[in-house]
Amino acid sequence: MHKSRIKETRVVAILFAAVLFVTQSLWGTDGLLPQSLRWAGYFLIIICVLGRTWSAAYIGGHKARVIIDVGPYSTTRNPLYVFSFIGAVGIGFCTGMVTPALVIGTIYIVYYRMIVAREEEHLSARHGEIYLDYVARVPRWIPDSSLWQEADEPMGYPRNVYLAARDASAFFLSWPLFALIGWLQNLEFLPVLLRLP
Repeated sequence: MHKSRIKETRVVAILFAAVLFVTQSLWGTDGLLPQSLRWAGYFLIIICVLGRTWSAAYIGGHKARVIIDVGPYSTTRNPLYVFSFIGAVGIGFCTGMVTPALVIGTIYIVYYRMIVAREEEHLSARHGEIYLDYVARVPRWIPDSSLWQEADEPMGYPRNVYLAARDASAFFLSWPLFALIGWLQNLEFLPVLLRLP
């Protein structure tokens, strides 16, 4: 399930990038609005990378074996996906447009609702009442900081935290990619076939 999700995500990312090769902001590339959207996107990606790494410090090496209900997992059952959503929307904003952020955010919500439903079935079958109690206490998506509980001791394995940080850093690749696309469009090496807000 994990490997197919990664493959499917990569396919969507490649299709998204292919469309962006011929798309430009309706507001131009250097105005205040596109630049502000890009900076907002960069900020969201930084939150994503830090948040995914922080979440991995609690669950790294334990995923599916035990129910982790401390740290970010005490406020939402899916902090890794929540931070990935923030990063995906950030990638959309890094284009200097609102439309890609809305499209990628919508695709993310629809797709990951199905993924989480399957994972919840698996965890419920594997952990029974322990997991059902966790589901009853902790929201699926929107974090509730009033539920925060800290771990008594370090949780994640350092190697898993490192791997999570490395993988999450892939979100940063959108910065040079969109800069390259803009540069090639400005040189008229890439045609602009679509202009979006």
